[in-house]
Amino acid sequence: MHTAVEAAVGNNVDLSYADLRCADLEGADLSGADLSYAKLSGAKLIGADLRDADLSCADLTGASLSGANLSYVKLRGADLIGADLTGAVLIDAKLSLAALTGADLTDVDLSGADLSGVNLSGADLRGADLTHADLTGACLCGAILRMPNLRHESLLGADLSDEEPYRVSLGGANLSYTNLSYTNLRGTDLRAADLYRADLRGADLTDADLTDAKLRGAKLTGAKLTGAKLTGADLAHACLTDVDLSSANTEHIEADFRALVAGFEAELPALVKAIKAGHIDGSVYEGECACLVGTIAKTRGVPYKALPHNAARPIEVFYRCIGPGDTPDTHAGAALALRWAELALQEAV
Repeated sequence: MHTAVEAAVGNNVDLSYADLRCADLEGADLSGADLSYAKLSGAKLIGADLRDADLSCADLTGASLSGANLSYVKLRGADLIGADLTGAVLIDAKLSLAALTGADLTDVDLSGADLSGVNLSGADLRGADLTHADLTGACLCGAILRMPNLRHESLLGADLSDEEPYRVSLGGANLSYTNLSYTNLRGTDLRAADLYRADLRGADLTDADLTDAKLRGAKLTGAKLTGAKLTGADLAHACLTDVDLSSANTEHIEADFRALVAGFEAELPALVKAIKAGHIDGSVYEGECACLVGTIAKTRGVPYKALPHNAARPIEVFYRCIGPGDTPDTHAGAALALRWAELALQEAV
């Protein structure tokens, strides 16, 4: 028979390996307590003070922790499957390798928390604050992430496949190597996000803001980019197979292209020819295959330094996605570059 425990147990108490299943610890002061390996399944810890407590490998399945203060708590390897953490505070908490499948994390403050390797499958993270949180290698398959604050967190290697966030803010997030394949990222704020070598195959990025995003080496095969903002996005070495960029929001990039080629209309036929032949290399200014400015300079017979050049301007950043051998028939970036060049040429005639 499980013992009912009165509130205010006392801080720094040693309850490691204790059997506290279904215990009533509502409002208890357990700050600094050692609860490692404790059995707390079904326990009532609503509003409890668990700051600095050690709950490593504890069994908290189905526990009620709503409104509890778990700042700086150690929950490494803990089992929190189905736990209710609504409104709990877990600032700088250590949750690496914890199981949070189906947990209710609505409005939870997880800022600065270590969630590396955590299983958050099916967890409800609506309204959660994950600022500066580390989700390296975490699994968020099927998690609910509507309107969380995820700015500047690390999701290195995290798996968000099948997730359906709605207008999520991931601005400035570290998403390098992350598996986002077939993820619904419609309208997501990904400004300046680091998506280096991220897997975005089949992802829905409709109306997403990818301004200044780092997408070097990202897998974008079959991704939907209708209305996506790509100004300043670095797509160098990204896989753009079966990607249609024609419907993406690239107006600012095209405008920058027009501004750059103004006065170089005589070089446009050679640029069109180079794009069609796969002789563009957006990563270099000189060589048999060169970037936009390099191709114009070579055609004009002058050093590229004699022309306006800035590797950070939108059109030059865009051209970095085109490499030697990429043609309009095989590469979405080359196809879009050709369209702009041909339109400019038609207007120049």
